[in-house]
Amino acid sequence: MYQYMQLLTKKWRQQGAIIAFTALLLPMLIVGTGLAVDLGHVYVHYSRLQNAADAAALAGAHEYAVQGEKVNNHPKADKMAEQYVQGEYHNLDRSESIVEKKYQAKTKDNITYYRVKLTKEVPLYFLGGIYKKIEGKETFTVPVDSVAVVPAQAGGGFFNNMFIFKEKFDAVNSLENPDKLSNNSYSTDSKNMITTTFDGRIVYTKGDGVNNPGYKYESLSYSTQTPNLDRFFTSAAKEKNANNNINTLMEGTDEDKAKFDGKGTLKSGYWSKAEYYNYNFQTFYDYMEKKTAQTENKATDQTVKTSSNLFDSDIIRVPKTNSIPNLTIEVDKNLGNNDNPVYIYVEAGMGVININLNTDTGRPLIICIAGSDTQRPQVHFNLNGHTFKGVVYAPYCDKGEGVLVNAENSTFMGTIVGTSISLRGNRSHYVYKDYIGGGGSSGSGGTAGTEGITLITPPEGINWD
Repeated sequence: MYQYMQLLTKKWRQQGAIIAFTALLLPMLIVGTGLAVDLGHVYVHYSRLQNAADAAALAGAHEYAVQGEKVNNHPKADKMAEQYVQGEYHNLDRSESIVEKKYQAKTKDNITYYRVKLTKEVPLYFLGGIYKKIEGKETFTVPVDSVAVVPAQAGGGFFNNMFIFKEKFDAVNSLENPDKLSNNSYSTDSKNMITTTFDGRIVYTKGDGVNNPGYKYESLSYSTQTPNLDRFFTSAAKEKNANNNINTLMEGTDEDKAKFDGKGTLKSGYWSKAEYYNYNFQTFYDYMEKKTAQTENKATDQTVKTSSNLFDSDIIRVPKTNSIPNLTIEVDKNLGNNDNPVYIYVEAGMGVININLNTDTGRPLIICIAGSDTQRPQVHFNLNGHTFKGVVYAPYCDKGEGVLVNAENSTFMGTIVGTSISLRGNRSHYVYKDYIGGGGSSGSGGTAGTEGITLITPPEGINWD
């Protein structure tokens, strides 16, 4: 009997412990359940808010590009973004209270970033009282933001300069009879001396995207036969020089300087000088790498001709293989009379790259030659009396001769980027034109291309305020 009573007492004590344990655990279970419910509720609102911001950022960036808006004035982009938040194409109910909507555009290294920021207060149903004691409110603040990139921004896209160099630039035979200019003294018959004209900007850069106006290039010569020449001349100067001594141009005032619009196109003026420009070489590489990464249209031979089937596509990639140690791009067929670009990405590791024109390109060729400090190809560019439209992008070309351009009696329209740039031949005409910022149009308009707009994590250093 005694043993039975002991067993019964023990059982009662265990039951009492379970009740006490349950009473102790119950508040924790309630808080845990409330936390799970409220966190789930917050996450649902966060997901909906983020989806709305993503859609709005893409739509706003697209409208920004199409309308050619500016970073400090983009009402049409903002209106379109709003349509994807709580407007015509809304992702959120129009009755929902969004405490903050912010639409911003910023530019860094010639790339525009369009940002949508949304903030909402989400009510807490189970833990509101507890949260109020901690934060003084019964709602949880949910902020989201989304950023879309517009690679080819209005007002110049990737390039708003004609020549961009890092270390050296020189031009040969830009003047005829250079002996008429000696120690800044001018012959009285110094007319028709200007043979090569430059209707675009020549700039030098550090190339890493870090603003460094004090950066110094190794050398710059506007005419190797006239060392004292400190400027290059436009086509307007050539026309004036036909009837006037060149001293009227050499001794001109600031009023005679070449003037450019916001896209780098010459507006007026007779002469200009090189100036510093903050540019990041890697930006365009990243764009071209992504643009051509998925293409199956790849060269298999070290000679690529415009008459080949490769040019049935607008995107061509040239891989570095044992069968392609060097490369020749031969323009043997005019590609048509429009300004829709053909993009050619040449992988790093080539030894020598020749670009030879046997006829006009017709369509612009955007030739991007990859490289690095340790992989520097030689780039030989021969226009042979024809017209080239497009871009030759080789910022890591050979340091010595750089991008070597033979343009006797030829016309170049577009941009050249190189560690060094050497121009050869007289009676040449160089003119800036943007074939990418126009999204495949003439590039002379004010709108940017919409190709390449995508969500992105923006680079560091952008102050969104």
